Amino acid sequence: MIRKDFISAEIEKIAQVLARVLGFKVEGRIDEAHELIKQTLDSSFSIRENDFEEFDAEKFRNSLAGYPEKKLDLLAQFLFESAHPFEDIPETYNRLRAVLIIFDLIEKEYKMQSLDNLSKREMIDNFLNNDQYE
Repeated sequence: MIRKDFISAEIEKIAQVLARVLGFKVEGRIDEAHELIKQTLDSSFSIRENDFEEFDAEKFRNSLAGYPEKKLDLLAQFLFESAHPFEDIPETYNRLRAVLIIFDLIEKEYKMQSLDNLSKREMIDNFLNNDQYE
């Protein structure tokens, strides 16, 4: 019970940080949003900025084992926001591939989908296929 409470508190804290990130983006404070994303990915998920220079999809997928569904979803949101607005650079492609891996895992393992994630998946697919951003 204590572990479950700890995980719930951790997830709530991360969700509050995500709300701050989105607030910064709405206010046009993109650099602050990206700095907060970087700090949170490091402290809450042990993901470093340079982890996406060289991306191993299988290694990343394996690193997600044991994450509860809500924490996986928050990780996907942080990675998506860290790549948005999308730039045509390898790190962006790798971050977006990581988001798709997480979305797939949530859908297959937890049988969960959300309209927000479906919308983001479509944006990512369009970018990766260069339909919308050329």
